[in-house]
Amino acid sequence: MKKKSDLDLLVLFREDVSEQEKRRLNVLGQSLSKTYVDDFREVGIAFTNYDYTMDPKNYDEQAFLKELSICVEGNDLRSYFGPYRLTSEIAIRFNGDINAVYERAMKRLYHGDDEEFRQTTIAFARKLIRTYYSMVMLRSQIWTTRLHEQAQVIVQSLLEKSSVIKTLLNWIDEPPTNPFVVLNLYEQEGNWLSEHFHREAKKG
Repeated sequence: MKKKSDLDLLVLFREDVSEQEKRRLNVLGQSLSKTYVDDFREVGIAFTNYDYTMDPKNYDEQAFLKELSICVEGNDLRSYFGPYRLTSEIAIRFNGDINAVYERAMKRLYHGDDEEFRQTTIAFARKLIRTYYSMVMLRSQIWTTRLHEQAQVIVQSLLEKSSVIKTLLNWIDEPPTNPFVVLNLYEQEGNWLSEHFHREAKKG
């Protein structure tokens, strides 16, 4: 969706990435963000290497590539993986960091300027939706990266959160100007997820 999504790129190297290559990727990400500013909020570039990606121990990484990614250049490795059933381990690996992200977000909301408050409001709304979706991955067995589809999956399993999810979707499009409304909801939902995520993510 125009200007409401990030573009996440993963570059796979044959060997370990050098510091010079890391700097080049960082510059490239910034350049792409400026070039496609009308299409995406931000272009992010992550990197890994072939041996790490192909290691059977990295089940969740392979599942992400197989089920949620497309190859845009080079050899497509997805045929080597899967298919994958959604597991609690995948869910926790994807968004089990909610407590740490929540604490960082609240610091920015309390101490940042108006623009940082707005950007953090949007970013954390997206994080909450993704985290709730990850929490019900195991019971839903539905793979999707689209926020509105994730929201539908959440409500199917957690009907009591439907109003919260609707609010978060609205805030992504139009962040509220009342900081107390944002802080109250984020403290409520951030604390709830920090307490319940790992247990709920294991429910089939």
